[in-house]
Amino acid sequence: MKKIILLVLLAVPLSSQAGILGFLGDVSSISSAMNSGQQSYSQSDLKKLNSYLWKRVEKNQKTDGYQFLAEALEKSNKASYLDTAAQTYYINGQKEKAIELYETRVLPTSRATCTGCDAFYKKLLGLSRDQEIPYSKIYEKQKKKLEYLQNKEPEKSVKNSDELPINIAIWGILVALILNLVINTISLFKPRQP
Repeated sequence: MKKIILLVLLAVPLSSQAGILGFLGDVSSISSAMNSGQQSYSQSDLKKLNSYLWKRVEKNQKTDGYQFLAEALEKSNKASYLDTAAQTYYINGQKEKAIELYETRVLPTSRATCTGCDAFYKKLLGLSRDQEIPYSKIYEKQKKKLEYLQNKEPEKSVKNSDELPINIAIWGILVALILNLVINTISLFKPRQP
């Protein structure tokens, strides 16, 4: 009879532990999904998306939900897709975003391969066809931005240190639950003293 009672006592903490551990697993999967980063798109999807947006660009039409579509194209490294994304931003009123995309992604990688890219960038800046694109100024601007981001990086480590107590608390709870399980299991099989 004592063993049945101990088995019931052992079973109750096990079920509650399973619920708590299951909850922690759900929380960790949710947080990892939130931090998973970029979503991947197939080349076929990007090609269709680029075709759709390019037709809108050619007609100079604004697009509802263009930010999501353009951001999907930004995940590609193809100059034509990046050009389409930049022109979509421009048509929908985000000229600064279009210029930034050109300066950081399109011009540095596609100067020799994208024939229409230079013309559109000149249009963005208000340059005539005869004027040269100031590549040295773009390079200096990007260099300063990179230096700023490198100097700002220590602040990011402070943020990670804020998460440290939470991680320690979760591991502490897990260790306490496992110890509880071990103690209950040992007490189940340990003979009682009269």
